[in-house]
Amino acid sequence: MDSPESIQQHLAAIVEGSEDAIVTKDLNSIILSWNRGAENLFGYTAKEAIGQPITIIFPDDRMDEEVDFIARLRRGERIANYETIRQRKDGSPVPVSLTVSPVRDADGQVVGASKIARDITLQHQLAEQQRLLLSEMRHRVGNAFAVAASLIAVAARQADSAEQLSNEMRSRLHAIASLNSMTVNDPSGEQPDGMPLSYLVSTILKPFSEGVSVQTSLPDIQVRPAAITPLTLVLFELATNSVKYGGLSQSGHGVEISAEIEDERFRLAWKEPGVTEAGSGKDENKGFGTSLCRLTVSTSLGGSFSREFTPEGLIATLDLDLAMVAQIP
Repeated sequence: MDSPESIQQHLAAIVEGSEDAIVTKDLNSIILSWNRGAENLFGYTAKEAIGQPITIIFPDDRMDEEVDFIARLRRGERIANYETIRQRKDGSPVPVSLTVSPVRDADGQVVGASKIARDITLQHQLAEQQRLLLSEMRHRVGNAFAVAASLIAVAARQADSAEQLSNEMRSRLHAIASLNSMTVNDPSGEQPDGMPLSYLVSTILKPFSEGVSVQTSLPDIQVRPAAITPLTLVLFELATNSVKYGGLSQSGHGVEISAEIEDERFRLAWKEPGVTEAGSGKDENKGFGTSLCRLTVSTSLGGSFSREFTPEGLIATLDLDLAMVAQIP
């Protein structure tokens, strides 16, 4: 049977080797022990931390939490899975899940606390990604209904019979469905082949541009496979807004799309003449669509996205890293 000393050494080794931060403190909130996991998580060495108040890892707006913890510990309470924010030595915040347990002496009196802190940064990132995906899904579903309604109105003006209207709508909705599939990753992980920029743009605009002026001036480049999805998503967003409110709508004056290559940058301009304010009545620079475009461009295409209403019309600009857009021989 193991001796108490060997058991103590075994437990100490477990604590020291844990990836979680394991800390003990007294009822005056002074740190008594600080394992390697705490060093890695918070940036303070054990020598720097022991003897200091536990609040060295508290952001200013969380100081009241320690008062509550001490009061609950004095009552013998255990605090489990408490999610909060702590602060590293360099000042950066870190989300953590805490379990705080009272430590008792030989007489059963509470004399301190052991605290286990687990980094939950990854869980927070996954939750934020899920929130964005749900927001994008709601946005796309709403756009799909609005675009379908707009296309029905356009097709109805051009159709001479119910059969012709049905055929035109079927063709256009099929084209939109094909485009939408370009913005969804293949579950198999396979990457599509690259495609000419002009083909990508014309394919995106085809369902929206019948009877409307579309002028393009594009360089002869092959779009990289990894850039097809983000470019499609951004241009499709511009097209769906345009068919609802702008240059591709019933009263619109068409669109002009041009691009140029300069100093390893790829710059594309989307112009809608005569569209001098947001037709939706909302600030287009604060909507989800604009946020989605900016996020897509910055994370996937190494650039920036802006949208501006000028006296001449709407101008949306993509300033991208050429190497992330084009297949360069």
